[in-house]
Amino acid sequence: MSSSRRSSRVRLGAAVAAALVVLAAPGGVSAQTDEPPEAPADGDGLSMTTPFPTIETRPGSIVQLDLDVLSPSPAPVELALDGLPDGWRSTLRGGGFVIRSVTAEPDPGAQVDLELAVPVDAEPGAYPIDIVATGADEQATVGLTVIVADQVNSGIRLTADFPTLSGEPGGTFTYTLTVANDTPAEQTFTFDPTAPQGWSVSASPSAEARAQTVTIEAGDTATIDVTATAPPSAEQGTYPIDVAVLAPNGATGSVTLEAEVVGTPNLSLTTADERLDVSGEADATTRVPLIVANTGSAPLDVVRLAGTAPTDWDVSFDPQDLEAVQPGETAQVTAIVQPATDAVAGDYSLTVRASSGSLSSNIDLRYTVEGSRTLGVVAIGVIVAAFVALGAVFVKFGRR
Repeated sequence: MSSSRRSSRVRLGAAVAAALVVLAAPGGVSAQTDEPPEAPADGDGLSMTTPFPTIETRPGSIVQLDLDVLSPSPAPVELALDGLPDGWRSTLRGGGFVIRSVTAEPDPGAQVDLELAVPVDAEPGAYPIDIVATGADEQATVGLTVIVADQVNSGIRLTADFPTLSGEPGGTFTYTLTVANDTPAEQTFTFDPTAPQGWSVSASPSAEARAQTVTIEAGDTATIDVTATAPPSAEQGTYPIDVAVLAPNGATGSVTLEAEVVGTPNLSLTTADERLDVSGEADATTRVPLIVANTGSAPLDVVRLAGTAPTDWDVSFDPQDLEAVQPGETAQVTAIVQPATDAVAGDYSLTVRASSGSLSSNIDLRYTVEGSRTLGVVAIGVIVAAFVALGAVFVKFGRR
């Protein structure tokens, strides 16, 4: 009996010892379980980041974003965009090339530039876009939100020292503008000035009149000169001149300038046929058509007509005055000339003048007085009678 008990104790001790050996072995019982292995810590796989996942821009702009593609070890990764709106264009660039894939690297990762072209007719609103990086056995996604708005504070300020200038038709208006780059990065700007039809307009940096762009450091300013030339036919009024500066990343600034054209009237007087020789009889009136023209850019108000002629002559006009002559228009006036009744045949000088305020124009006419027809007939009769009488004398005395 005691021998049987000792044998049982030995077997129990061996079993306990065996169990302890198993528990002490590396991995122990837990190594035999079906639990999944521990997941890698965050950041150990493929990832992608952008510093500005939500941006605001205007229709027609170009947006540029920086992307960093990271992986624990160098690995090729395909890049694609998901959810790009209709009409939008996207371009991925790296190392100066247009790319479709990149070799992901450990921190700081591979740098990629994303360029989004927003169409000019894009409706205001929020547009979600996903950037997807696909590796051999894993994938990473970065969500972007592009907010399109009509008015966006881009950090670019464009101001004018004197936004309104005045001048005459055909004159040149020169404005000095200041461009302030309040963005955190250097920007290179191009110029986009527009003016009314018939005007010419240009813009350039003040430091270099032939340059087409200006580069401004972050937080700095630069001045540009805008020159607008009005056409000679520009009418009196105020004309808008819009100037915008544009950066490749879509940052823009704009300002509206004003050119006030101050009209100037111009008075000219000519005969209708542009001839300065007039003729008429002493006992008759002669009508001389005249043209009053306003070749300026402002109305002529109250044009008065007057004439200077020899003594006892009379010069009048129909009409005597003109209420107004608009820019680029003409008006017809008739000068009525009445020589003196005792004026003998010959050439006479007379002056016709038109005046409006401080403006005046005159023409000198040569008036030829022709002999009266009645006197001519009488003279012819006298001459004929004289010849008849002389003939009778020859006949009478010739017979002797």
